[in-house]
Amino acid sequence: MMAARTGALLFSVLYAITCVHTTVASRVDALRAASRISGRIVVSPSVAKADFYKLGSDLQAAVDGGAEWLHFSVQDGRMVPKISFGAPVISSLRPHFPDTVFDVKLGVIEPEHRVGDFIKAGADIISVHPEATLQLPAVLNKIDEGGLASGVVLNPGTPLASVEHVLDLVDVVVVMLVNPGYGGPKYMKAALNKIHSLREMCLSRGTTPWIEVDGGVSAKNAPELIKAGANALVAGGSVFSAEDKAAAIAELTGAGSEDHQREVSKILM
Repeated sequence: MMAARTGALLFSVLYAITCVHTTVASRVDALRAASRISGRIVVSPSVAKADFYKLGSDLQAAVDGGAEWLHFSVQDGRMVPKISFGAPVISSLRPHFPDTVFDVKLGVIEPEHRVGDFIKAGADIISVHPEATLQLPAVLNKIDEGGLASGVVLNPGTPLASVEHVLDLVDVVVVMLVNPGYGGPKYMKAALNKIHSLREMCLSRGTTPWIEVDGGVSAKNAPELIKAGANALVAGGSVFSAEDKAAAIAELTGAGSEDHQREVSKILM
């Protein structure tokens, strides 16, 4: 009897693990396939800008409003001067958002010691800073071996050349408009040039990573960013401060107004 119960319990655990990995695999396969679709734009609302008193309902409203990804900016107080949140927040939210891509930007020193925690927590994408590790290809490999999509983060002062050697390995390249944790002025012109150069570099190599932009993205600057080559928009306040989150997300992707939609359509032709 005990053996039967133990066997049943083991089967249940293994079945649950298999289901989790299957779900992760399906989300990752879908986001990889979608990156190759011309004109495909996704919005990834930044969880850090949500109201943590009612975090679940805030995030649900964003997802119900059309957000396919949720962006988790993890900061350790060293790589990035602020401290945000860690893997437990992600693992607690994961069961409630089974179809949503969890997009984790890991702003930590030596991410090779942390990626395992976020793989277990339920991340779908883990992006790391090239300055944070001496083993960038190995870290990206570890993320890939965990069944996740991998990414790299370019701060305003980080040259594109620092990640050129890993562009064939990544699914996402995050271009920061501001210095993480500092805010302040947006390096818009430099970012636009970097995005354009990155897109050209990827096209010449035949690679199609998501080009994600983060740091003060709004409906006002989204058309310029999309024109330069961005196709994933991290938006915090512009989504979570809006009463109508669906309208805010639609406006970011160009669907919120006819004029904006025509402008984005011209950009993507």
